[in-house]
Amino acid sequence: MKRRITVSVTAELLDALDGTPGSSRSQKIERLLRVALAAKEQQRWVSELKAFYETEKDADDRTEDLEWQALAADAFERED
Repeated sequence: MKRRITVSVTAELLDALDGTPGSSRSQKIERLLRVALAAKEQQRWVSELKAFYETEKDADDRTEDLEWQALAADAFERED
């Protein structure tokens, strides 16, 4: 169920909103909020991955990581 809200923004923000895809301002705001929430979630995942990969690893872990990176790079470059 949708709820009606009133939002006051500067003319500059309103012009920017009007320049985004969507048939109504409500659709435009909903899309922008979804994109912002998805970006926030992705940033959380990136932060967690960075924290994981920045932890101290032993030589075996580093070797395994390099092997997986090489395998992934080879698979990405294949054209079959």
